Amino acid sequence: MDDDTHKAAELIRNAKRALFLTSAGMSADSNIPTFRDKYGYWRNFPPFKEKNLEAQDLASPWAFRNELPHAWAFYEWRRQNADENVPHEGYGTINKWMKDHLEDGFIHTTNTDGYHLRSGCPADRVLEVHGSMWRLQCLDVCSHQYWHEESVPLCKLDRESMKASNYPTCSRCKGIARPHILMFGDMEYTGHSEQEENFRDFIRRGVDLVILIGSSGAVPTNDYTALQLKNNGAKLININPDPSTNDIAQSEIFLTLKSEEALVKLDQVAFDE
Repeated sequence: MDDDTHKAAELIRNAKRALFLTSAGMSADSNIPTFRDKYGYWRNFPPFKEKNLEAQDLASPWAFRNELPHAWAFYEWRRQNADENVPHEGYGTINKWMKDHLEDGFIHTTNTDGYHLRSGCPADRVLEVHGSMWRLQCLDVCSHQYWHEESVPLCKLDRESMKASNYPTCSRCKGIARPHILMFGDMEYTGHSEQEENFRDFIRRGVDLVILIGSSGAVPTNDYTALQLKNNGAKLININPDPSTNDIAQSEIFLTLKSEEALVKLDQVAFDE
């Protein structure tokens, strides 16, 4: 067992208030594609390759107004994939630490698959900073309301053409609904004020340990949060198989492991040995 693993386990064992910053690498171990891998993206969606529609093109309000069948197909495919898979053991490990070992803990995730909530994390202990595919809002923002929608399938999906039909609609105005997700170039996402306030309350009371998990570096939201809290005195553990993802946060304790393997191993070292 390397020194960094033992140091990380000791920090976890002694922590009182811990913030978990989870990104694409956390979901990847549950077979949730990151779409940062161009090859994997085109392999899953050959019709999009023919039209040169990148993930960031489809994950945008523009796509829902100009390429609606493809835009909803992209998200319907993701919803079905997330429903076919399950949160890996690492999610349960975080939940256990928050319940049994910490005075308080909170999860700040950039993932939209809803896996933290599906794994049993208390609803008031997570901020889905980019939203969730399991909530919808009105495309035309007739109100700032959002609603939960976990039906699978939600749309009719033609996987050969990657076109969807029979779209969900807004119950208020009967217009098209869209995922309650902060997309690219998105000024219309209505946000989640309750989750955001819970996070602010947690941060106001202080953080002594930050665990950064699976950051892609391409969307460094969590990296900069980790860096700020580290500069304010919190201890930082970075978990990622790619060493380059430590460039922003500059954690002294860096575990080059995938998320599930690292969390399970840390749990064993911290509490079973």
